[in-house]
Amino acid sequence: MSLATFFSPPLKKPLAAAVLLALTLPAAARESSEQTTIDRIHVTGSHLRRTDITGVNPIQSISREEIAASGKVTVADLLRSTTLNTGNSYNEQFTISFASGSAGLSLRGLAQKNTLILVDGYRVAPYGFAQNTQDNFVDLNALPLAAVERIEALKDGASALYGSDAIAGVVNIILRKDIEGIEADLSLGAATRGGTRQGKLALTGGYGNLAEDGYSLRFGLDILKRSQLDADERHLTRSGDYRHLPGGRLSGWSTAGGNWLLNPGKPQPFANCPAGSELRPYADFGSNLPGQACAFNTQNWRTLLPETRRIQLSLSGDFKLNDSVEGFAQLLYSHGQNSQHFAPPLTVGAGLRAYDATTGGLALVPVTLPAGHPNNPHGVDAPFEYTFFDVGGRKKWTHSDFTRLLAGLRGAGEVWDWEVAANFSQNQQREFADNFINRYTLQQVLQDGSYDFLNPASTPAARDALRLATRRPGTARVAQVQARVSGFPWQWRAGDVGIAAGAEWRREGQDSRTSAAVLSGTELRPAINLIDGHRQVSALFAEASLKPFESLELQLAARGDRYSDFGTAVSPKIGIRWQLAPEWLVRFNASRGFRAPSLPEITRSTTISYSPVIDPFDPLQPGGSHGVTILRTGNPDLQPERSSNLNLAVLWAPGSNTSIGLDFYRIRQRNLIQADSLTQIVANPQLYPGRVTRDAQGRLQLVENRYTNQGQRTTSGVDIELHQDWQAWGGQFQLNGVYSRLFSFKQPQTLGGAEVQGAGNNRLGSLPQWRGLTTLAYQRGAWNGQLAWQYVDGYQQQAVNARSNPGLKNRVASYSQWDAYLGWQAHPKLTLYANVQNLFDRDPPFDPAGNTLPYDISQYNALGRYLSIGARYSF
Repeated sequence: MSLATFFSPPLKKPLAAAVLLALTLPAAARESSEQTTIDRIHVTGSHLRRTDITGVNPIQSISREEIAASGKVTVADLLRSTTLNTGNSYNEQFTISFASGSAGLSLRGLAQKNTLILVDGYRVAPYGFAQNTQDNFVDLNALPLAAVERIEALKDGASALYGSDAIAGVVNIILRKDIEGIEADLSLGAATRGGTRQGKLALTGGYGNLAEDGYSLRFGLDILKRSQLDADERHLTRSGDYRHLPGGRLSGWSTAGGNWLLNPGKPQPFANCPAGSELRPYADFGSNLPGQACAFNTQNWRTLLPETRRIQLSLSGDFKLNDSVEGFAQLLYSHGQNSQHFAPPLTVGAGLRAYDATTGGLALVPVTLPAGHPNNPHGVDAPFEYTFFDVGGRKKWTHSDFTRLLAGLRGAGEVWDWEVAANFSQNQQREFADNFINRYTLQQVLQDGSYDFLNPASTPAARDALRLATRRPGTARVAQVQARVSGFPWQWRAGDVGIAAGAEWRREGQDSRTSAAVLSGTELRPAINLIDGHRQVSALFAEASLKPFESLELQLAARGDRYSDFGTAVSPKIGIRWQLAPEWLVRFNASRGFRAPSLPEITRSTTISYSPVIDPFDPLQPGGSHGVTILRTGNPDLQPERSSNLNLAVLWAPGSNTSIGLDFYRIRQRNLIQADSLTQIVANPQLYPGRVTRDAQGRLQLVENRYTNQGQRTTSGVDIELHQDWQAWGGQFQLNGVYSRLFSFKQPQTLGGAEVQGAGNNRLGSLPQWRGLTTLAYQRGAWNGQLAWQYVDGYQQQAVNARSNPGLKNRVASYSQWDAYLGWQAHPKLTLYANVQNLFDRDPPFDPAGNTLPYDISQYNALGRYLSIGARYSF
């Protein structure tokens, strides 16, 4: 997929020609001002309407034509395949997350919570559940791609214009306004290795013309169905055994199928391993323990890509009330359902816990067969570990309902434009989970012998009584009222003075609950993310545009926000656009910004979660990745994160068909809100007394943590964009390249700790130093095609170390993916197209830090080559 450059949204002209036009447009406009009126347009990053399409800010744009050629069928798939997605973000592959079924975007690798997502310039509600227990983010899966006209990404801090969450930048999804008639688009696709198929139907239509009829009505309908892909359907993940790869282990296996724990230093397997497990020596797992264990492959219950069903509706309209005032309204609605296996059957054993409502913490649940139990051959009370294979793997269904209502008035006079709008958005989730274990039934069967642990098939009634289903709801809401005015009231020096000012009021709320089974202590190994908070935000903002010289433009902006929970934040900005020569342009931006503590972070939230962590002291597999229970709490005394952003861009357009741009950036964040690194806590328990709990064997059980304002983060890099088009072979070629180089990414991992370098390694999440997207498009008559090359650089392996993992390869390999698109306009109303993604069927690079999966799910997937065909018809 090709991307427009730093310069602006494409206006249906070759890009470099548009750049040169824009560089000379202001002068031309003044010379012909008495004869021609040039329409002003809105560009993301300014409240002022402009006559030129290249402003002060670094904007990357994706047009509707580029969206079609990409072959992507969702907003999430589209944006996550570009260089905008630079790491530390997740999509629905993250099946064990609290926010399963969702997809986010992270500009500059600063996590999803530092990227502000807008729709037509207004906020939308975040996902009802927090990602990684603390991150509020907009779910891209809730937004209908068929209704999108273009996407503009402001790759610079924008708190001075939009407020909180815009430290890394802003992505503005702009919906279609020019639809006339009805268009249907049907596509079908499947992976060539099997395992998943996909179908999508998109209907869009419009009626009326605002200029001629006084109204314009538009609708869109997206229907998507995608089948599930499981780990046992891919050779890469099926076995769970990666020992044939450098540094690989039996990461997809567990040793807790059925073992006696009378001697914590020497577990003994059951005489007959439970069905679903098998005897394996502890040596297979890198352990020095003697003997064998009843072990099992967890990949049999692991989903790589969930089954998805989604229906999305968009309705919008504009209405002329008189010659200078018009009304507008918009409704977006999305209903999605995701289902997946998210974990193997539940294991009980040492360190088993349930929620304790009296303390708000976790209570230990002993797992011991008493002497005299028919399954206990030892004659004494015998602790043990056991996996309930007959109950079945744990499954999860997530239902999501997203709604956005926007209505307002806008007017235009000779000097001033104004707009007033009210916006309400809600994202509601309901999560259903099956095949957990009932604590009280477990305690009963341990005592009365009604469940046969050695032959569970003989006690089906007890098995059914053990099975527990749970339900968890979550809702996030945003209500917003905004008024703004802008205009060019007078001239000063070399041009018109632009002034914009406005006010905003917003109410944010989040209510994430857990099931009654958890709160009553019935569910074992509960996952809890209790959030109940709301706040009000009021803001004033202003912007000015000045031209002291013909070649120089200044943008000055400031915004003040007042939050009901922490106080105030003021965000100033200065931007400079300097046209050195007709073919040379320099831009500089300096700003300060902030991110308000998310409601999960600043409310009295409680989170109990489970995460793999590298444990160098594990007695069975030192240095391996092991699951641990994490207890984390919010902090009402948090202060906002503050940022300083610098951006310098140099653009060169030597001809009408060529352009090159370099965009350097540096972002410094202070008062980072985070919990201490689990890896650091586990590896240095002497620095965190009382926060690490181990069982009698010495195996990790519990880590306690809390959100605090910590040190600072500094990141810097450069974006490079190239464009060239030419005519050959009777058609038009267009070559586009968008490349991102990460110079540095530093932050401490613990409160008061030293900064560590994360660029080019995976200590702070996988952050490759190079990313690139190169596209070559060709159009001739009724035919058009595109070849795209996505490149992700390799990175140093630092999450796992060679000392505890002999044979480790110190670098994770780079990755290249080629996609191809071909379209044919068979009839003025009919277009046929085909798309191949991952043309050479490449697997993602092996990463032993990927825990139970052998690759980084935040970067890659195991889908393999994917073919799709489609037809688009206009009525």
